[in-house]
Amino acid sequence: MEAVNMSQLGDVVLRGMNDEIAKHFNADVVFIKSGMHAPLDEQFRIAVENLKAGVSPADEKATLVVVLETGGGFIETVKRMVDVMRRHYQEVFFIIPNFAYSAGTVLALSGDKIFMDYYSILGPIDPQYADDNGESMLPGAGYLAKFEELVDRINRSKAKGPNANRAELAYLIKRFDPAKLFHIEQAIEHGQALIEEWLPKYKFKNWTTTQSAGKPVTLALKKQRAKSIAKTLGDATKWHSHGRGISMDELMHDDIKLLIDDFGADEALSTTIRNYHGMAIDYARQLQLRGFLHTKNGMRRI
Repeated sequence: MEAVNMSQLGDVVLRGMNDEIAKHFNADVVFIKSGMHAPLDEQFRIAVENLKAGVSPADEKATLVVVLETGGGFIETVKRMVDVMRRHYQEVFFIIPNFAYSAGTVLALSGDKIFMDYYSILGPIDPQYADDNGESMLPGAGYLAKFEELVDRINRSKAKGPNANRAELAYLIKRFDPAKLFHIEQAIEHGQALIEEWLPKYKFKNWTTTQSAGKPVTLALKKQRAKSIAKTLGDATKWHSHGRGISMDELMHDDIKLLIDDFGADEALSTTIRNYHGMAIDYARQLQLRGFLHTKNGMRRI
């Protein structure tokens, strides 16, 4: 009989941790550690369909729990993933043990509930774009902000004559691609539009009265709050950096007023989430995986 190796043991332990969270929420559970870009959306679709395959109606889960860690990526990838989730599940919960930036924040805001603790962070809505070599992903808001800064500087300049602002104009022409600027602007607007659509539909669906005055909450009020949240999270001048973390307390503060469930308040659940997160990250590192999906069916490379 062949002895169990460390890889097999790690897989068994991870499946057990996934099952603990699944039992707590009576849900299917998927752990995503990846940038929001292809082939994540395709691999996610396959993983979800495999979770549903061969399950009897009596055992089928209505809720999907997504444990999420991501540096961000493309809004289009997020949209396709949400389409998959809502095709197969009535409710979707997001757990953020560490961070979910940019497009990952947009993804989390598509959920019916968001679970964080004092250490967890989301990020500003800042879609990314590929550098000139196509090797690295860079924050779009920074590119857009620098362009607007140069344009403003030229417009405010009091210099006269044909050679005025020659250096700024030359840099502007050389470094900024109009097509890329348009793409970034559209991605930011798309992300905000999705938040304005998803928050009233999912996260705010059970919000019936205001917390302070107890007044009835109308659809118009839900849309107004969603628009305010999207605008605040998309304000590059407020957050200053793609990597600026926004904590649970900041998300719940008066500026944003987003209800977050604190998984840290449940010691047993917190321990389970932290163990699953830490074990999955370490296991993937040993397998030399830069990105992965994990479900009760095992690990998928991204």
